[in-house]
Amino acid sequence: MGSAAITLGCVLICLHCRLSSGALLKPVTNVKWKSFNFFTSLEWEETTENATYTVRVSGIKSNWIKKPECTQIQTTRCDLTNVLQNVSDTYTAEVLSYPPGDTEENEDPPVAKSPPIQLLKDTMIGQPSFTVTRNSTSEIQLKIDDPYTYIRFLNHTRKTLRDIYGSGLEYKVFYWKDGTSGKKIKIAKEQVILMDVDPGFSYCFSIQPHITSPYKKGQESEGKCSSSEDRSPFEDIGTGAYALMALGVLLLIVVVIGITVCMCRRKTPHTLAEANPLTA
Repeated sequence: MGSAAITLGCVLICLHCRLSSGALLKPVTNVKWKSFNFFTSLEWEETTENATYTVRVSGIKSNWIKKPECTQIQTTRCDLTNVLQNVSDTYTAEVLSYPPGDTEENEDPPVAKSPPIQLLKDTMIGQPSFTVTRNSTSEIQLKIDDPYTYIRFLNHTRKTLRDIYGSGLEYKVFYWKDGTSGKKIKIAKEQVILMDVDPGFSYCFSIQPHITSPYKKGQESEGKCSSSEDRSPFEDIGTGAYALMALGVLLLIVVVIGITVCMCRRKTPHTLAEANPLTA
């Protein structure tokens, strides 16, 4: 009985040592990138319950980097946006696995490598926002806002797609008469687009970013429609303003009537006196 207990104890100690050294750990699986408008994260699937992970990244033009927020973590996702700011570089990441409760990183942990990512061609591009304004019966103006990205200037302000792609950014404008299904397409590089339209019809628009180099296309926006006629100069005046205008007109009428009545009362005695001179 005593020898069996000793044997079991030895086995448990050996298992603990093997786990502490990482021998029982397996590399994580399904390591993949997700990038949207240059917001980029790495995700993976765990193979050992309660293991901790450290992520490191290198580029063709940069050395290995460990992000502090992605060191000894228990989650299976790491935001690497701020270390992937060189959008023309090609990056590869590695996920290192460590035993549960291990506070020190072993020298030879299981490692899983990501596929390479090159953000200029691999990030997904979101849909742009835009406004539709009817300038006249025959002209509609579209104003497009270049989507912001998560790549930053040295002063930490965010760059737009135009800041990154320059002349390679263009917009595909889909337009059609409201209530019809026949769509036409116009390609434009500028943010303000003037569209010639038929008078008396409402037009609808949707816009999709296109990158010409490297070639890729973004998400198409939801449709927006114009009015069918010119904008009225009073179109932007609210209900309250109309009420004030009506009150002002009413007061003006009351004042005019009051002045008229007063003048009539003053004139009446003189008129009577002239009509009956013997009463004077």
